[in-house]
Amino acid sequence: MYLKTIPFTIFSMKRLADYKDELHSCSKCGLCQSVCPIYKITGNDCTVSRGQFIMLQGIIKGELKMSKTINRYLDLCLKCGACTKFCPSGIDVVDIVALAKAEYFKLHKTEKLKTTVIKILLNILHFIHNINIFKPKSKVYDKKVVYFAGCGGVQNSVIKLLNSMNIEVISPNFSCCGFPLFVRGDMSSFKKYMDKFYFILEKYSNYDIVTNCATCEKTLKSYQKYGGKIVNIKNIFQYIRENNLRLELNNLQKVTFHKPCNLDNFEDIKWILENTKNLEYLEMKDFDKCCGLNGITKLSEYKTFSKLFAAKHNNIAESGASIVLTSCLGCEASLKLFSFGKYNVMDIIKFIEKNSNTKN
Repeated sequence: MYLKTIPFTIFSMKRLADYKDELHSCSKCGLCQSVCPIYKITGNDCTVSRGQFIMLQGIIKGELKMSKTINRYLDLCLKCGACTKFCPSGIDVVDIVALAKAEYFKLHKTEKLKTTVIKILLNILHFIHNINIFKPKSKVYDKKVVYFAGCGGVQNSVIKLLNSMNIEVISPNFSCCGFPLFVRGDMSSFKKYMDKFYFILEKYSNYDIVTNCATCEKTLKSYQKYGGKIVNIKNIFQYIRENNLRLELNNLQKVTFHKPCNLDNFEDIKWILENTKNLEYLEMKDFDKCCGLNGITKLSEYKTFSKLFAAKHNNIAESGASIVLTSCLGCEASLKLFSFGKYNVMDIIKFIEKNSNTKN
């Protein structure tokens, strides 16, 4: 057994100091400024990766201390990864910022209290969503997959769609992928979630792992960086496209789509949007820009984040669509919070299953 013969402690999380070379490789070119949503609002170099790297280099050299002020700038980072995708040096900014947060987390009890509250909320959310799980009729399927539902809980719509492709769904009690705690700097809790994932997976090591959440998919794939075993992680959208599952809505619907920052396979989703009958896809301006989820809880910074929320809200309204689809639980919650009743926000899989007839 993987985790019974190899202790959990082999999973090693890097420290901020381990990124000394990456921080040094930053040429300070400033290209990150052109894509950082927060920098465009503040114009403050400390809110973009270039300026934050300068501060973090000072911490590593012992010239600066991890202060409340530096932590504030790290918190303003949306962890959207836009700067990484645009960085000539390919520096993983989200990892570095998260590990810098971990340095602050170790020193401040209030940070530990915040993550305790987050864990409680995630557990409650997971429990609520797992109350009524769909159980399909017994039959012989062509294939079996393991469904990672995450803290959002099992979606019956995911099970029904996979069943329609003659795929049996196994739904173990995985709970959260740990990403909300990772970006808060609570690396100990993050590793515990990773530990639980591999422990449960031992029983299903021969199956694909399927998820419908962009953030879960990216986080599960990132486990390999921290000593995790390589497993085959797929998104349900890949299955829909690979199986050429043609969808048809019962009535004509106009929708737009918000692309989560952590979504790497938008082409599969776009294929679904463009090949579903009675579905008119209206692409909103900046559909792939961050929704601002990281700013929901930062009431002290609301003036900054409200501009981000307002821009996304206006782009949705101007698209002419009455329904906004997305594929991340966090994005869904953020968009709903600032919809002001002018449009409906839905998970794309729930929307498809609710409004369509499936054909193989």
